[in-house]
Amino acid sequence: MTIREHEEKLFTRWAQRARKLRDADIITKDGLLYRGDISWDGFSQIHHPANEEQLWNDAGMRLLILSKELYEEDCWDIRSETGRVPSPRLTVRTAQKFFPNLELWAYGLLTIPERKVIPFSKADNPTRLQGFYENAPIARVTCKKQSDNKAASNAVLQKYMENYADLLKEQIALYHADIILCIGGQGIMVNFLQKHLYTDLEEVNPHCYYSPSANTLVVRQFHPCYNVYSRKDMYNNMIHDYQAFLKATPQFPSQK
Repeated sequence: MTIREHEEKLFTRWAQRARKLRDADIITKDGLLYRGDISWDGFSQIHHPANEEQLWNDAGMRLLILSKELYEEDCWDIRSETGRVPSPRLTVRTAQKFFPNLELWAYGLLTIPERKVIPFSKADNPTRLQGFYENAPIARVTCKKQSDNKAASNAVLQKYMENYADLLKEQIALYHADIILCIGGQGIMVNFLQKHLYTDLEEVNPHCYYSPSANTLVVRQFHPCYNVYSRKDMYNNMIHDYQAFLKATPQFPSQK
């Protein structure tokens, strides 16, 4: 069974669980991001499926991004996301804060030449970051698959994560990611991973948690739209802790 086939079966079970719990059964589809051609569908610029599973299997390091939910009134398939602003001009970059920060963090975590991290001054190149995010092997999973046009409280998020815990656990485990980047949620996602998947997950520093048995790094980060700290500070603080983790953990990442 391919990853996409497994994802689709999971979504069917998710909707069945939702009906049983009397939750909305139209859910966000997510997972391994598509890496095919990009086109304009009249509403958004979208990625089409292609060889993303082969790219994922061949990747030296795999990144899974865990986010709270989709802040939209209607659910859609985020596997087709590009992060670009809706426009027929396919070269247009997004003006929103969410994707530029997410692109920057993904680039910083996956690009470690000779196990050295990329400083902000060299990493923060919009064209490079957009191209990297649109082509790198990345999976993105929403923990609460029922969307809303307002952010769920942490209590609501935790309730949904526990109600669908077995399905969420199965989806996360499906990818065998080397790095799991948890954005937002004030530690709820990290706690879920420790409880349900990586019981030996331990805090290394404020951003990094490590499971020796799985050789998996969990990175805790603010939501990309968080505006208390600057873009530069959020990146530098995370990348500083990531550098310290890499120096202390020569066995990471696993050799594939």
